[in-house]
Amino acid sequence: MAAVVSRLARALFRPVDITWLVYLRLGAGFLLAIEHGGGLLIGRVRNYTAPRFHLRYLGWEWLPHPPAGVIYALYALIVGAGIAVAAGWRYRWAAAVLSLGYAALLLLEETEYINHFYLYALLAAVLALLPAHRAASADVRAGRVAPLATVPAWMRAVILFQIGLVYGFAALAKLNPDWLAARPLAVWLAAKAHYPLIGELLARPATAWLLSYGGIAFDALVVPLLLWRRTRPWGFAWATLFHLANVVVFGLGTFPWVALLLTSLFFAPGFPRRLPGFAGRWFRSRLPAADGEAAAPAAFMPPARTRRRVLAGLAAFAAVQLLVPLRHFLYPADAHWTEEGHRFSWHLMLRAKTGTARFRVRLPDGREELVLPEQYLTRNQVRKLVDSPDLILQFAHLLAQDYRRRGFAPVAVYCDSQVSLNGHPHRPLVSPQLNLLTQRRGWGHYAWVLPGPVE
Repeated sequence: MAAVVSRLARALFRPVDITWLVYLRLGAGFLLAIEHGGGLLIGRVRNYTAPRFHLRYLGWEWLPHPPAGVIYALYALIVGAGIAVAAGWRYRWAAAVLSLGYAALLLLEETEYINHFYLYALLAAVLALLPAHRAASADVRAGRVAPLATVPAWMRAVILFQIGLVYGFAALAKLNPDWLAARPLAVWLAAKAHYPLIGELLARPATAWLLSYGGIAFDALVVPLLLWRRTRPWGFAWATLFHLANVVVFGLGTFPWVALLLTSLFFAPGFPRRLPGFAGRWFRSRLPAADGEAAAPAAFMPPARTRRRVLAGLAAFAAVQLLVPLRHFLYPADAHWTEEGHRFSWHLMLRAKTGTARFRVRLPDGREELVLPEQYLTRNQVRKLVDSPDLILQFAHLLAQDYRRRGFAPVAVYCDSQVSLNGHPHRPLVSPQLNLLTQRRGWGHYAWVLPGPVE
């Protein structure tokens, strides 16, 4: 065992060219800034400023919601931090602000959860711990840090591990009856029939089947192809085709470009110098070929205590990133129906859900009032609420609080819901006879949720 740990340590602390890390800093900084810069331009920021009520993750209900001016300032701060990260200016602070900014927006409104926002928060947090500003940066030019030509191999391994997990868990999650029957893509692609030139092709049933199984094959095979030097160019070409197709068909903001940025890191650490045109010339001029990789690894080996701390930190990070996406297996019901364990699990574009929800509030005198979620929530919040039992329960308690403030107590709250999962017929998510106020939010399985179409 000791020999295995020793070999692992030598491999992880082996010096590698820092060029890949500068490349990542530049690409991630600009793309993460563009994501929320675009949010300001197209008005997505209003998903935080417009709501009258805010829906929160369990355990984070206590968070106060800042006024609109603070939300706009937070968006602007994220954009500025992303640009500062790319430039390597006050890098540690900028990367920390970038990660915390993304995390704050995730926590301030549960209905704004998007897989790639979670990935961006993780990526910025990891970058904050890496010395990506130690070459070709404003911090080096200002003399705030000394330049480096190499970094330990574990830094690159962390990034490759994370992107590998995203692909791997995406493949695993697709091994479910509906995806294998091409149902989600059939729903999504039918809605693209109006696209010029390709709309008719997208709407054909055969296209949904081809893309469903092609998606499984891609997610399962792309990392093995990228790990082997001989197949790496073919794997990256496949990834490029896959992500550009997603841009054309689904858009997905900056995510396809970030995915390509991270996927390209499977090439040798100094590959940015071989890029064509201006990009390659820029890296060659600012980052001359490093000869540190030829040195004896022992010369770069940190003290034993430092090695143990780094290895413990890497093990803890790997454990969390492996276990959190698997937690949905602990729940007895279909996660695509109940949403239990669905978030933070890399279930990327995995299910199509549509539905409606209406609430009935029974007053103390026995009268009932019909409440539509639109009376309290924004369109985006309603769209996410109607197919999530936890959000329905959270809203029911918010309704009760509002009625208590208005002098009506005690009340009972019922929900009439109809949800379609992956094109299956609509069915109720919760019983219309269930007083939701008798239930409490928790981490366990919600036994009161009615069975889904594939249960």
